[in-house]
Amino acid sequence: MASSWFDRTLAVTFALVSLVELTTRPDAPDSALAALLVVLVCSTLVIRRRHPVAAVAVTAAALLGASGTDCEGDFLPVTAAPVMFILAYSCGVHAPFRRGLLGVIGLIAATQVSMGFSEFPNVEILFTTLAPWRVGWEVGRRRRLVSALDERTRELEAAQDAFVGLSVRRERARIARELHDIVAHHIAVIVVQAGAGRLAVPGHGTPASERLASIRQSGDQALAEMSRLVDIIHADSGDGPDGADRLRTLVEDAKTAGLVVAVTPPLAQIQLPAEVEDDALRIVQEGLTNAMKHAPGARVRVRIGLTDDWLEVEVRDRCGGPPSALAETGAGLGLDGMRERVESLGGSLDAGPSTEGGWRVHARLPAAARPLASAR
Repeated sequence: MASSWFDRTLAVTFALVSLVELTTRPDAPDSALAALLVVLVCSTLVIRRRHPVAAVAVTAAALLGASGTDCEGDFLPVTAAPVMFILAYSCGVHAPFRRGLLGVIGLIAATQVSMGFSEFPNVEILFTTLAPWRVGWEVGRRRRLVSALDERTRELEAAQDAFVGLSVRRERARIARELHDIVAHHIAVIVVQAGAGRLAVPGHGTPASERLASIRQSGDQALAEMSRLVDIIHADSGDGPDGADRLRTLVEDAKTAGLVVAVTPPLAQIQLPAEVEDDALRIVQEGLTNAMKHAPGARVRVRIGLTDDWLEVEVRDRCGGPPSALAETGAGLGLDGMRERVESLGGSLDAGPSTEGGWRVHARLPAAARPLASAR
């Protein structure tokens, strides 16, 4: 909008100044047509940005029209000469290369015809037309380059925002899986112990104090696991229990909840690399939690096999009782989250009924290598 008002003001200013010069100059043509042509040439400044080639064509037509009348060839006042310069410059800035160049060449030819051929060629015409067009073309090319770079920057910023949003969603999903693994296991232990304590006959079976101690231990362990997750999120995990201690706690919680758990190899012989420790423990935790829910009192075998390239974790239960009330709880995130975790690490997960009866979860994943997908 500002440029439009500027061009209108420029056109009016040049028209008024040129008319004053035309009427006061001694050798000015005494013709109303000359004044009309001066106004026409100056008015083309209004459309020089939107239609630069058309503005040049109108000016060239006015010059040719003046040469065919009683107006002298130099009828254009000196004060209107900058209009030619501005129009040629506008063709370079705002018009395509070929059309702008053809328009300027037409303006050069019309100017030469209107001035006559007594001093042909008039080199000064090139300085007022072709040179400004070249300058305008370089300025326009620079503007187009800056505009393209700005557009590319906006595209990159949009792509970056989309990537950040996707990373946030994936991180939220990862945290949700971690919280599910932590809370589901320990809440299952607490519910099982509380239910057993409510149904127990006083003086028979496990004392109430031991059941309460087990509930407290599971609660403390859940809080510790959640605190460790928060530390990891804040990249300040600090020193925590090693993998063997965490696995021992999981097995003890499962035994307290009524499962009969056997670990192969024995716990004392298990030493997991740090990079696979958390993955293996999460798989064992989910397997034991499923056994508590769907096969209370079952005999569970946990097998952990580690080679140079692969880690294999198997949790198999059998001879369990009917599913507990906990089996109806949950949103199905357990196995889905565990499968997604394993596959993101480049491994595989099989879960389903075992040929020997019961349920079997078997995971196989790289022991050391970590694909980029694990960053999810």
